[in-house]
Amino acid sequence: MKKNNKLSSLFGYIALTSGSIWFGAYISRLLTTYQMFEETEFALKNYITNVNISAIFQTTFPLVNLTFFSYLVMIISFTFFLIFTKMKMKENGWLLIVSLIIYLTLPFESLLLIIDYQLIILFLNEQFTSEKILTLTIDRMTNLNSFPIILILSYLAIPFFLVFRPLTQNIKDEN
Repeated sequence: MKKNNKLSSLFGYIALTSGSIWFGAYISRLLTTYQMFEETEFALKNYITNVNISAIFQTTFPLVNLTFFSYLVMIISFTFFLIFTKMKMKENGWLLIVSLIIYLTLPFESLLLIIDYQLIILFLNEQFTSEKILTLTIDRMTNLNSFPIILILSYLAIPFFLVFRPLTQNIKDEN
């Protein structure tokens, strides 16, 4: 296998690091927001009132920011990694599969990022008691309701491909 240049390795490292941060924050955010609602419908649990909902949204604000910005950094740095790497997808099937997972989920995650951007704007304006935040949170959960599960399962496969690198062709060096 050919050695990658330093720029490619740097973008690969940034993509892997920001992807790990994003994935952990994404799972934390899902667990936090789904715990606010009843199991069968999107009605707030009985212990959540107008008094404490502001504090709950203030605690989810860092998770929203972290998932939003780390996902953008991951997508940009992974794209630069693919541009600068010497590895060919034809010879490295694992890289093709990882790229497909990342780029096929991108349009769906972009729809959710638009909602996240609106949430960040409301958070920056310190409108934590806004009914709009609750509406956007419910919209984010209902728009692509099963997508987060598919996304999590897809991204859980990526470490397997990165470690074991299946579907790699052994090409003899012609030098």
